[in-house]
Amino acid sequence: MGCAMAELQTFDLILFAAGTFAAALVTGVAGFAFGIVAAAIWLHFLSPAHATALIVAYGLIVQGISVWKLRRSLKLARLLPFLLGAVIGVPIGVELLHWTSPATLRISIGVVLILFSLYNFQPL
Repeated sequence: MGCAMAELQTFDLILFAAGTFAAALVTGVAGFAFGIVAAAIWLHFLSPAHATALIVAYGLIVQGISVWKLRRSLKLARLLPFLLGAVIGVPIGVELLHWTSPATLRISIGVVLILFSLYNFQPL
């Protein structure tokens, strides 16, 4: 039984690393979507609260590098709507985490990913 538990933890660690890599790759290519890509994988073995904390931490690191490189071209007036949205949306999102089950959150994120992909689909 102990060996099976160790294998499960190893598999979770592999999934965590793969999810982190995929999310960072998408962010590097597209410039956004770290959280949604990471959540699509991480929520299969992490609680929503743990996944959210990790998304914030890793997202700050990944996006922080981009912001640092572009720091001279940032204009505060253009950032204000995003900052205002974050001030309003983050507390609401944190409160919703207490009420939402992991399964519902996984399905919701999957639906958002599919709808966003279909919305941006442009056949060649």
